[in-house]
Amino acid sequence: MSDVVIPSSADDDRISVVCVGIAVMDHLFYVESLPTGGGKIYASHYQEVGGGVAANAAVAVARLGGAARYVGCLGDDPLGQRIVSDLRAAGVEVTDITVVPGLSSPVSAVLVDAAGERLIVNHTPAGLFEGRDVTHAGDLAGAGAVLVDPRWPDGAMAALTAAKRSGIPAVFDYDRQVDMGMALAAIASHVAFSRDALAATTGVADPEAGLDRMSEVTDAWLAVTLGVEGVVWRASGRTHHQPAFDVEVIDTVGAGDVFHGALALAFGEGKSESEAVRFASAAAALKCTRPGGRAGTPDRTDVQDLLEAY
Repeated sequence: MSDVVIPSSADDDRISVVCVGIAVMDHLFYVESLPTGGGKIYASHYQEVGGGVAANAAVAVARLGGAARYVGCLGDDPLGQRIVSDLRAAGVEVTDITVVPGLSSPVSAVLVDAAGERLIVNHTPAGLFEGRDVTHAGDLAGAGAVLVDPRWPDGAMAALTAAKRSGIPAVFDYDRQVDMGMALAAIASHVAFSRDALAATTGVADPEAGLDRMSEVTDAWLAVTLGVEGVVWRASGRTHHQPAFDVEVIDTVGAGDVFHGALALAFGEGKSESEAVRFASAAAALKCTRPGGRAGTPDRTDVQDLLEAY
């Protein structure tokens, strides 16, 4: 049985950011502390909400006033239908989601402790992204920017290649090391690492030294997110630092995804590097002050208010 594409009722052709990668259903369990071994722990409360790197980024784009299109793969199960429904309700265009017969959709169990830190256990079925048609990922008609994650390397490569050909910003959310990671980083215009992914990719623990190492193999704009230590980025041979906003952290689930979605939108809007990083950092900071993973994604007014307060 061949793959099919879900039709959408969305008729908005004002696509600002195409987000290519994974969509997940997150099951959030709020606990006093994260487990360090076996045993049984009890959650104070529970929430079910959509997640996934590219999908969360798409929702962030929509909440922040952009138009977003999510491109990815899901299983042919009720969970996948729920994921699509949630994205559509958030204002994300979902016409280009490939449904893979016989497979389940990605799901995560997420433990969130009293300090807002999280532990994620994800299941993405083997074969979900392998051998899929990348035509939709490479179709950037009307897009002002692209965001990709490494879960669907072939789709990410198609989107980044098309973005380079079109001359629009292409952000690679390099949150984990993958076999095609360096090839994707070489073609993206902007690469934003997690601390762990940068260290694993370069073999260098120090973030600034890691960015220096990456600058030897790519001309892309480079950054690394460091949580409470803010964001370090490198451009034109110089290293810059954006401190984290001083907020009360409640839930960090999805904060990195919000950062990258906001960053892609900001670059698509023509913001400068420092403006884009500050805007994205403010959006991520606000997400951390709100529980519920994606449900805590801020809107444009909230972000502008925080920026004006600093």
